[in-house]
Amino acid sequence: MEHVTFLIVLVDSTVKLTEKMKLDCVYPKKATIIQTSWMKNNLTHKEYIAVLHPVYGIYITDNYKGRIHFQNDSSEDSSLYFIKSTLKDVGVYCCSIQTFPDGTWEKVIKIVQPDVFEVPERQNNHVLTKPEENVTFTCPYNIGGPVQQVMWERIKVDQMDFIVLCNSLGQKSFGSDFEERALVDCTSKTSTMMVLQNVTASDFAMYRCVVTGRNKTFAMSFIIWFSQPFSVLPSQRPKPRPRVSSMLTLLEKKRLRGDLVALFSYLTRGYRGDYFWKCIVM
Repeated sequence: MEHVTFLIVLVDSTVKLTEKMKLDCVYPKKATIIQTSWMKNNLTHKEYIAVLHPVYGIYITDNYKGRIHFQNDSSEDSSLYFIKSTLKDVGVYCCSIQTFPDGTWEKVIKIVQPDVFEVPERQNNHVLTKPEENVTFTCPYNIGGPVQQVMWERIKVDQMDFIVLCNSLGQKSFGSDFEERALVDCTSKTSTMMVLQNVTASDFAMYRCVVTGRNKTFAMSFIIWFSQPFSVLPSQRPKPRPRVSSMLTLLEKKRLRGDLVALFSYLTRGYRGDYFWKCIVM
């Protein structure tokens, strides 16, 4: 049995248990992927799940055969897909990617039961942006005393991603997926600012800052909306009477507004952030 030494750190992602799940693991830089290993951290040992190699292919251990799969064994995307999960799959997982010349990159993912997810407070702080732009979030706060830590999170339907943590000394700890993308200002005593660079469709989600003091905690949430103009050729444009056109436009706006509200409710059904263990094999 191979023993594992653990260090207490923030989990990179927390995923809600469902029958079919995706554990994201995408190397964020440009390098040669030598090998990817997936393992589950138990209390006293590690359980190997799979190994992906660009030449030798994919190896899946017997306990996970028929229950998981991968889309590709040679790309930077080493995400693990559960197709038949059970309660036994709750726990902490580690995706370890060996690269050249960067070395080893790791991501820690925790699967939790559905009732552990908490619903964040809804706030009407909308941020409008376009793909490939940078988005700036500003979170003012007043907790009536010194700040112990400030944390930023990204919240999706069944997943919460840790972005960055600032401690009382101004030191920063980034989640594995955001080391190259997030900028944060920890110097102010009355607000925190976070910049997310080069946003994509996968960033369409809720974002939350959590400010923790000695006796008080403050939280503020935001949601990203993407604005893309519709392009309609002149030959495709209808030619109704002006009054009918105005009525249809109004109805379409009302229907679109209802769809956005429904989507917002769907996105914010739950999240869970947590502290856990970093897997380092000794």
